[in-house]
Amino acid sequence: MYRSNQKPVFAFPRLSKTDLLFIRIGGNGLGNLMFTWARCLAASQRHGWRMIWPTWQSFKPKNWRVNPYDHRTYGDLFLPNDRYLSGWRKPWCLARYRWVPEKQALESGAPAGSVVEFRGMEDKFAPFVEDHELVYGELLKMARPQHLRAFSDADPAPIAIHVRRGDFVQQASVKDMLNIDNSLLPLDWYMDALQAVRRTTGEETAAYVFSDGTEEELAPLLSLPAVQRRDYGSGLGDMLGLSRSRLLIASGSTFSMWGSYLGQVPAIWHPKKLLQHVLLQHPEREVEWAPGENMPDWVGEILRGRSFSGLRQG
Repeated sequence: MYRSNQKPVFAFPRLSKTDLLFIRIGGNGLGNLMFTWARCLAASQRHGWRMIWPTWQSFKPKNWRVNPYDHRTYGDLFLPNDRYLSGWRKPWCLARYRWVPEKQALESGAPAGSVVEFRGMEDKFAPFVEDHELVYGELLKMARPQHLRAFSDADPAPIAIHVRRGDFVQQASVKDMLNIDNSLLPLDWYMDALQAVRRTTGEETAAYVFSDGTEEELAPLLSLPAVQRRDYGSGLGDMLGLSRSRLLIASGSTFSMWGSYLGQVPAIWHPKKLLQHVLLQHPEREVEWAPGENMPDWVGEILRGRSFSGLRQG
């Protein structure tokens, strides 16, 4: 990739402000972290930069208190491959070469023998949305085998329902819930959406619930006919499970967005929670829906098997 007489350019997705290179303190959840990684991946592919392995492992004291389902340490999700500089070469490279910000490198070019630093979730999917095959393929390549259980499941979800709880917040008013990110959505909305989908299909189509909530929190939804909880053992496993569904009833989270993007899965969103379109061929199949409204006709077509544009891998 590089000429022997020219020093390479490296690219480092820095996932947290406090990055000790073997562990991070605090930081975002998996969906938000993946924006930094994917943006760095797409840019590195375009410019011929060598990626440095991100520090996935984290310690978040708050999650140990508020989220018994998933402590979100992320250390067992991925393994580096030949694309990445890792091991002892990672700190050696980061200490040896001059760092330049992502924006500067993309606007003016990165000098040979430098490290381009990527941080944050700038523009979310926009910088790499067209690089879908690269991003999905690389994610599957570096995922540890135990997180790929969704692809050995002979019965992927016709309808996937992602109910985000954990560190999401119950707001004081509907207005706050609509306008503040990381807000709990009413469980009734998920139930109403599922029932509206079923009225459209004329069938009790099976629905699988993916959630970091407790059984007690989810009980009314799980009590509906042909609804069951599905758990693939980790946040990454569940995200890939969402990516195999035919239709996603989404939470207001970037985790849901990733499930839709990776599998190109049509999605139903709560009003004001569709932050960005991620479907390449059929962006019209990402809609916001409120109780009392009709579901689009394409919902029935997809679930009856006549029309499906997603990428059901495996």
